[in-house]
Amino acid sequence: MQFIEDINEVKFSFLEKPPASSMTYAFVYVNNHNEYYAVKNGERLSRSELRIGKYKKVYTVNMQQHTIIFKEEVPSATRGRSFFVNLFIDIAVEHPERIVQQNAGEIGGIINNYLPFWVESEARFYPIEEDLGFAQHIEDFFQTSQLVKVLRETGIVVRNVRVLIRQGFRDQRHNEAIADLDRNAELSAYQEALDLEEARRISAAIKEALQAGDFITAGKLGEKNEMAKVLVKSEFNQNQTFKIEVNKQLLNLINDHSIDQFEAEQRLAKLKNLFPHLPINPENIHRKKQISGQKRELLSYFNKGE
Repeated sequence: MQFIEDINEVKFSFLEKPPASSMTYAFVYVNNHNEYYAVKNGERLSRSELRIGKYKKVYTVNMQQHTIIFKEEVPSATRGRSFFVNLFIDIAVEHPERIVQQNAGEIGGIINNYLPFWVESEARFYPIEEDLGFAQHIEDFFQTSQLVKVLRETGIVVRNVRVLIRQGFRDQRHNEAIADLDRNAELSAYQEALDLEEARRISAAIKEALQAGDFITAGKLGEKNEMAKVLVKSEFNQNQTFKIEVNKQLLNLINDHSIDQFEAEQRLAKLKNLFPHLPINPENIHRKKQISGQKRELLSYFNKGE
C-alpha cells in the first residue's frame, strides 16, 4: 500500500504556477534544512512561498481512503479451537507531511508488524463460543491498539473498522458434521414415527382378521410388516379378551367339519407364524380332522341306506 506516489525536483518558474493540490492528492515540499510544507484540499503554493522556502523536492501523497484487509485464523481461549477473523480497516492520510518525514510511504511493513500480533493477543481472552463478543471487542477497542497509535504518528487516521468473526474452518466442518448428525437423527425419528403409525394401522387390521377367524389374511398382513407382528403379539399377551377371542376362533377352525385338513393346516401355519409360541399340535388337529371325516362318511353311508 503506497501513499507516496511520486518524488520530483522543484523547478522555479516565473511563468508557471506550482501545481494545485486536490481532495485526493497533496503535495509536500522539502528544503535542504528538512523543513516540510504540506499543500492539500485544493490549495496551491505561491511562487513567492516557493522561492522563500527554498524547497528542493516535492512529494505527491495519495490522500484517498484505502482498506486494510486481514483474513487469518487465530487461536481462541478454547484449547485447539480457532477463530477466523475477517477484519477491514479503512485508513487515509490526514497529515501528509508526517508520511514524508518518517518515510512511511509504504505502510505494509508497519501493518504486518502490529496487526496480527494485536488480533491474536486479544483473541486468547475469548472462548470459541464468544465470537460475537470478540468481534465487538475489536470494534470497540481497535482505536486504542498499538497499530493505530503508530499509524497516527505517521499521519494516517483510521476512519472505520468492520469485522466479521466466525469459527475456524476445522471447527466449521466439525459443527457441520454435528448438524448433519442432528438432522439425520431428526429424520430417523420422523421415519420411525411414520413406521410406527403404519405398523399400528396394520396391527389393527391383523387383530380384526384374527377376531373374525381369517388367519390367512392375518398371516399375510403380518408377513408385510414385522413391527405390526410385534404389536399384535404384545396385544395378545396383555389383552385377555383378545386372547380368548383368538382361541375361540382356533377351536372353531378345529371343530368346523366343513374345512378339510389341508385348508386347516394352511390357516394354522399362518396363525403359528404370528404366534410361534402358541401351543398348536398339528398331530392332534390331524386326528380330530380324521375322526370328523370318518363321522361324516358314516353319516353319509347311513343316509344312503335310508
